[in-house]
Amino acid sequence: MGSGKTLWKLLAVLVVLSGLLAGGYFFLEDFSAAKVREVAGRYSNVVRFDFERAIINPFDRTFHIWGVHCDFAVGSSLSADEIVIEKFDREHDVPLFFKGSVKNVSVPVDFMNFGSYASEIRKLGYESLNFDLEADYIYEDRTRRLSVKNLGFDGSDICRISAGFDLGDMKLQSPGLSGMIGVSMLDGGLVYHDHSLTGRVLELSASDEKLGIGEIKARLRERLQLRIQEARSLGNGYAENFYAGLQKFIDNPGKLVFRVDPEEPVPLLYLFMGRDFEELLGIYGVTVEAENL
Repeated sequence: MGSGKTLWKLLAVLVVLSGLLAGGYFFLEDFSAAKVREVAGRYSNVVRFDFERAIINPFDRTFHIWGVHCDFAVGSSLSADEIVIEKFDREHDVPLFFKGSVKNVSVPVDFMNFGSYASEIRKLGYESLNFDLEADYIYEDRTRRLSVKNLGFDGSDICRISAGFDLGDMKLQSPGLSGMIGVSMLDGGLVYHDHSLTGRVLELSASDEKLGIGEIKARLRERLQLRIQEARSLGNGYAENFYAGLQKFIDNPGKLVFRVDPEEPVPLLYLFMGRDFEELLGIYGVTVEAENL
């Protein structure tokens, strides 16, 4: 009899604990949803942000938001299965650090989202663009250095892009136009993995010009070869390397690795000062390497 009473007491305790945990979870979910609505409300004039549910993990403080839909004031829209915020600076208007991802973003290919380009994108076979996004950066206020560890885009039927770079003399809080004048590129890199985008573009070009894929590739190789020869004659090794990398990629689309490694910090404003593209390749120390997958 005593063991029976003990069992019932244990069951009662488990039921109470389960109730408390369930109540705590629902409270945490309501609290998390309220926080999301509070933040979304600040930008309601720009975007209407709807979601199914959200929760803050009390152990590692990660933030999960599910069933997201955004309607922007300009008429465009998108949806996503989940937003995950792993690290986030809550003390500044512009976060000094952030790490997070958005899973299964879906953007309909229509006029409201892409304007006149929508019909061209649909010709490539895309009724919607579906992809994942990642971001991870940190800003050092003392040194005014922005280190972007990763900006990632991954569309399973498009391409995968991973980029990282370091900027110096960056004013992150309320930079304005004047705050961008002194910003310099320190180094960086970008890796492009082709999934099917290049093949779709080549097929569309071949169809428009009533040519075969091989003929289209041959034309592109010839044009790039002319660029290579011109760069070589001018002694521009960076431009020669750039076009040679693209030429190899066209032959067998796979992976392109871009690196930016200037001899000294270079102002970003050079990009907008009308300088020749091939000159900029040398100024920023851009190199390209094509790899087959």
